Amino acid sequence: MKKKDISIERLLDPKFYLENFTQIKGKVPGLMPFVLNEAQKDLFNALNEFPRVIILKARQMGFSTAATGYLYHKTITTPGTNTALIGYNSDLTAELLDKVKTFYRTTPESIRPQIQYNSKYEISFPAIDSKILVLPSSENVGRGYTLHNVLATELAFWEKAGEKMLAIENAVPANGKIIIESTPNGMGNQYHKMWMSENDYCKKKYGWWWGYTQEEIEVIRRRINDPMRFAQEYGLEFLSSGRPVFSSFLIKKLRKGVYKVDQKVKDDEGVESTVTKDPDGTIMYFQPKAGRQYVLGADVAEGIIGGDYSVFTIFDRKSGEEVAFWRGYLVPEKFGHLIDKWGRFYNEALATIEINNHGLSTVIALKNKLYPTIYFRPVTKMDVMGTSYSDRLGWKTTRTSKPLMIDDLRESLSDDSFIIHTETTLDEMLTFVFDDDGNMTTQSSFHDDGIMACAICLQGFKVMYSGKLEQIDETRHLPSNFSY
Repeated sequence: MKKKDISIERLLDPKFYLENFTQIKGKVPGLMPFVLNEAQKDLFNALNEFPRVIILKARQMGFSTAATGYLYHKTITTPGTNTALIGYNSDLTAELLDKVKTFYRTTPESIRPQIQYNSKYEISFPAIDSKILVLPSSENVGRGYTLHNVLATELAFWEKAGEKMLAIENAVPANGKIIIESTPNGMGNQYHKMWMSENDYCKKKYGWWWGYTQEEIEVIRRRINDPMRFAQEYGLEFLSSGRPVFSSFLIKKLRKGVYKVDQKVKDDEGVESTVTKDPDGTIMYFQPKAGRQYVLGADVAEGIIGGDYSVFTIFDRKSGEEVAFWRGYLVPEKFGHLIDKWGRFYNEALATIEINNHGLSTVIALKNKLYPTIYFRPVTKMDVMGTSYSDRLGWKTTRTSKPLMIDDLRESLSDDSFIIHTETTLDEMLTFVFDDDGNMTTQSSFHDDGIMACAICLQGFKVMYSGKLEQIDETRHLPSNFSY
């Protein structure tokens, strides 16, 4: 291809430039043309659209090469650009630098940018006042720099990653580019937190199925000979460092039932509908049906942004399916007003509210709204046949009741009698573990609000009869030979 035949627009296209004018080192010795695979093309599409992208990847998928190439092209075509490529150790840093140098030296001389400074950590392009820094993830990485593009590789393996990412994000302006890519490395680290939390990053998942055939992956599976390690390194699974309350196999099964907003779904009667999201944030998986009974479970928090979430979830008593979900920050009284709205919408669903701490304010708000069906907790008497109910409103979670309600939830999920459609709740299950004392808890900085709302809702199931209530015909029981 002759230089005079190439338009400026085509040279500014990273895919065109890299595939036509650069080479890379392949898995066999020697150089080869840089032809993007399907996963790399998908990544480029995301990078063209979003300023911040976080990648969850299987090993040896070529994403560090693709991201480095994308930012190399962006640097040499955008005047006044500072780009930082950051590896978690010196070996990876050297590898990133080698990728940049390979892109540069394999580019035809006629379009190769001029280099002024070429050191162990920096390559500068004086004609456009741009440069690429290749850095290890040291203590002060990102501090003192103005950066326009950053690639953070294998973030899950960085030490003090939270502090370093804070410095990096402060160094990059809002319209700058941040790319984070890593394989999983357990739960609770900064990468896992960023992947699981709601933030401004576009999240892209690339498991082995993007880059390996079934035959190739079976060879790798046999070579690793460790199902858990294989699941982490190639199946994108975050493995818990503690003993999980909900098994990874159960969560994997439940994920098949996750629904997204705008997705077409079918209810238990085969009727198709679309998942919608109300302006107040409530996700509706299924609309209410006439004659159906519903149960609402709610976990109440203080309502302060940055703290625990308040959550309510609504389930169909007949099908066991989740039909609605809300998660957010509201003061307890306003949360009660929201529950009143959606509980009435779902046929005056039985409102099962946890009254620990702030929940009492939510229950009072419901009472003031004259909500007709609020859960009364049972009287605990071990020496009495049957169950009686007190005049005490709401569900109370205690050290005794919590293990029982979670066991109920786990059993109901396992036998498919309780069906969750919210991905956030399943994500919480990944970090819900037994501590050293055998208590159920969340790993640091994670939440269990969705789990508790579901478990509380299931307790409401127990007091609601799901069959049809027939009115007794009293005339059938009166004497037939008596005049009334």
